[in-house]
Amino acid sequence: MLRPRRYLGLLLVGCFLFVLPAATSLATSRVAYPAKLSVTGGVTITTVHDFTSDCGPGQAWTIEAEAEVNIHGRIEVEVIGSKQVQSTAAITSGGAVNTNTSSNFHETNYCPPEEPVSQDPPPVCKRHTGAGAASLSLGRAPWLVSLGIGRKGGGEQDQSCIGAPVIGPKPTRAQIEALQSDYEAIVLPLDLKPKQFMGLRVGKKLSSRIKVNGPCNRTTATASTFRDDVCTVSGSFAAVVKRLPGKGRGINVG
Repeated sequence: MLRPRRYLGLLLVGCFLFVLPAATSLATSRVAYPAKLSVTGGVTITTVHDFTSDCGPGQAWTIEAEAEVNIHGRIEVEVIGSKQVQSTAAITSGGAVNTNTSSNFHETNYCPPEEPVSQDPPPVCKRHTGAGAASLSLGRAPWLVSLGIGRKGGGEQDQSCIGAPVIGPKPTRAQIEALQSDYEAIVLPLDLKPKQFMGLRVGKKLSSRIKVNGPCNRTTATASTFRDDVCTVSGSFAAVVKRLPGKGRGINVG
């Protein structure tokens, strides 16, 4: 029996530079400045998998996939007009950790006189620590500004210990993943508006706290008699942007 696999993140955060179109009007206001971005917090994705049955082969387990971040670094912020905010990435060595754990593993098999069949071994779960990266970008409606978070390096979680994909958690349209590889990303809405970044003075801060929760709302169209995994999400993140002295170099939007 194949275990469920995570899909790659819809948003690849790679170098964590979110690119926006260049301004098309000379009248559009533009501000660029250096700042310090601090992001802390974490999320736990719990997947309960149970395909056991009476006198039939099946397995059950619970996987908790956790992402923890502690990222602090200098960024370049650019605000264009009233709707565009972007930044370079704040990167912290060891600032992103993925820890997956498995529990409650058990299995069923054929009853005598039928012979039992071989099944997959229990999940193999590990802890991976890599560089944490975070940056700002324009959010999708109804967001105004969003925060992207990812992990670079440190290895990938074994496929046997990856739970169900997260679809439809709160806040709406957020992307929630446990940073189990370089290709996973967390994207969160901030309760901040572009004009607040435009008017931010040297030494002042903007802060936002984001709580993520709810069921994963995984839906499948299948004729299978197997039960779907049960997946839930819980966590919170805090982001602080502090403007630093000096002039910003701006961001090359190409």
